Amino acid sequence: MKKQLYLDIKNRLKTITDGQNEQLFQHFDLWNQQVEFIEQETPFATPAVFVEFLPHDWKTLGNRVQSAELFVRLHIVTQWFNDTADYTPDCFEQKALEYLDIVDKVVAAMQNFSASNTNSWMRTKTIPNHNHERFVDNIEEYKCNMIDDSAVKTGFTTVTAAPSVIIAED
Repeated sequence: MKKQLYLDIKNRLKTITDGQNEQLFQHFDLWNQQVEFIEQETPFATPAVFVEFLPHDWKTLGNRVQSAELFVRLHIVTQWFNDTADYTPDCFEQKALEYLDIVDKVVAAMQNFSASNTNSWMRTKTIPNHNHERFVDNIEEYKCNMIDDSAVKTGFTTVTAAPSVIIAED
């Protein structure tokens, strides 16, 4: 279930292009605090997107089907260029602010997105994280309802049987 959800998210994000109609994102992965431990992490190209599934509670609907209100965070990791001061030449300022355009493109692609077994996604929170030397981790959090029917038994064989009635005589 989560595997397919991750693949659906990744495929949606792959549709986002740069100014030359090339795929914008260079790296996709599941979130495992890659930016927090950048020195120990395998290097990755930017811009990158990491998908984080937050804890969620399941409700049983019956017949082994469950639902959950699911929160998913997209970590949009870009390089940090610190040339955004007012006195910075426009060419440097524009380059430094490009990461904000990337976030807007993700929001446009993901708002009302529907993945396998989910309803439309709605953005609930934005968390900018500038606590890294070389990277900015812009976190966009989304909410959707997900149905998990992976426990439903399939392949039942229907058998029709005539009733057998025995009448006992006294």
